[in-house]
Amino acid sequence: MFRPSSLFARAGATPRLMSRRRSAGGRGRRWAAVLLATGLVVATGGLVPAQEEGDETAQDGEEGAKPAGDATRNAAWTKIEQDAEKSYKEPLRTGGGFSPAAEDFVVKKAMPQLANDANRPILDRVRRKLRDILIVGITDDRAFDEASKAVADAAVTIAKNPEASLAARVNAMLLVGELRAKDNKDGTVWPAAVNQLGAVAGDATLDPSVRVAAMAGLVRHADVAKRTGGERVTEFTKGARPAILAIVAEKPSVEQPVVSDWLTSRALSILTTVVKSSPKELASTLVGAINDKSRSLDVRVRAAAALGATVTPKSEIQAVEATNGVTELAVAVLEVDEGILRDRRYEQLMSGGGTGGGMGGGMPGRPGMPGMPPGGMQMPGSGGGGMAVPQLVPDQSLRRTAWRLVTLADALLTEDGKAGVAALLSGDDKSASQAYAELFRKYGLELDEKRTDDVILEALAALRPGDEEEAATPAGETEGTPAKPADDNDPFGGK
Repeated sequence: MFRPSSLFARAGATPRLMSRRRSAGGRGRRWAAVLLATGLVVATGGLVPAQEEGDETAQDGEEGAKPAGDATRNAAWTKIEQDAEKSYKEPLRTGGGFSPAAEDFVVKKAMPQLANDANRPILDRVRRKLRDILIVGITDDRAFDEASKAVADAAVTIAKNPEASLAARVNAMLLVGELRAKDNKDGTVWPAAVNQLGAVAGDATLDPSVRVAAMAGLVRHADVAKRTGGERVTEFTKGARPAILAIVAEKPSVEQPVVSDWLTSRALSILTTVVKSSPKELASTLVGAINDKSRSLDVRVRAAAALGATVTPKSEIQAVEATNGVTELAVAVLEVDEGILRDRRYEQLMSGGGTGGGMGGGMPGRPGMPGMPPGGMQMPGSGGGGMAVPQLVPDQSLRRTAWRLVTLADALLTEDGKAGVAALLSGDDKSASQAYAELFRKYGLELDEKRTDDVILEALAALRPGDEEEAATPAGETEGTPAKPADDNDPFGGK
């Protein structure tokens, strides 16, 4: 089964790019910081994953590469490492408590290194080392929790300080998200950190890049809570619920719509962990997001999923109108790929490659046969031994559409008929919604398996009003200007 993209599954930073940011930077620099905070870096006009945690980096002195920075040349950081081992770590290892002197070391000496300009070239390394230096290896449970809390509180203070550099503020919240339980195993989290992460992620007065870094940590906590269940879910819900509800209710940002949509999308993905049934106000907000064409498709689809999973009769929504909204959204999802297909066929037509439609006496193209070469050449195995038909819609886009269709199917009505917006209906209305849900699921699964252009066209012919009569129209003969192609690098899939 198709799984959603993992572009935002982790948070990291690229110190060499972060070091270029200056205090007087504008929107472009702030957006670069947001990308860095979400594990993406700008490269040749596209988005590529940042280096995974644990990989060797140039600043770590990889053989054959020029170091981006050397911690031994920074006297302040070198002294922190030395002092930590002798005066901070040793007393804690021998069972000593987290004393006022230890807290002063954390708050006044170690954590300020995130904001030390001399550490800019090695900031990613400093952030990771701080956790190792200040927390890892503490055996006493109480001392461990007190040390972790001191680190998290100091990090939040830096994150909320408008005078600190944006690089320091982002890395401070990344550090909070990286705090682990005492066993220090990968994939674990320090549960209490969810309170600090939620407080920052839900604070609309803070710089968006700082909120993104905090939200990345919340997503990690949510994943662990869902895997663990029980008390961990209760703890997570208590700490994260206010922030999640606040973000979902926020109005979209006009100045930074992509950042706003990312935060909302992540909040919606967590919503069902902290809310089991939607009260009237929340349900109304989710219905509004589904129908808001100014929001990204990712936000609208996730809003539908959240509504379908949490709606009850007490939500007091207009169920028929809501089901219509979900159905219209499924068509909009398919039309994104149709726009790509139409535009690329048009490009082929103009370049002389031909997609049918009267070019040089070739066979007219038909739905399900994109890119048919002139002269009616056939695909291998069809009896003519001709050229293969090129795939015009990118595989990534088709996978994304497959996930969206299956998600919308469950939002409308689950296979067992017990959940989804249409579960509130009865009679013919419920039967009609069930039929649509089955079509969404059918084409979503088929698209995930085959990933071909013709599935998109077949789905639209079945779902879009009026397309039943147009299903046999040659696909290369659409009048009008071709739609602008969707940006394949847009993690939200365009509008």
